[in-house]
Amino acid sequence: MKTLSELLCPEVPLQTGCNLPKGAGDHVMIGSNLGPVFEIVHVHGDLAWVRPLANGQEGLVPLDRLRSIDRSLAN
Repeated sequence: MKTLSELLCPEVPLQTGCNLPKGAGDHVMIGSNLGPVFEIVHVHGDLAWVRPLANGQEGLVPLDRLRSIDRSLAN
């Protein structure tokens, strides 16, 4: 099943191509944009529970949509 983003913006890939291992405590961004920075709270299977560093709105995101970033970019 496709997400709303995939239906409305099919030319924008949601998979980042970032194959680096990701785990709890890592800082990531969703997709290949320069949006907000998230911290991974927990990983289970191919899903990550993420929390934005700017506020407390948490969510579940497939790991293939997360791009690992350098912790210095999060500040």
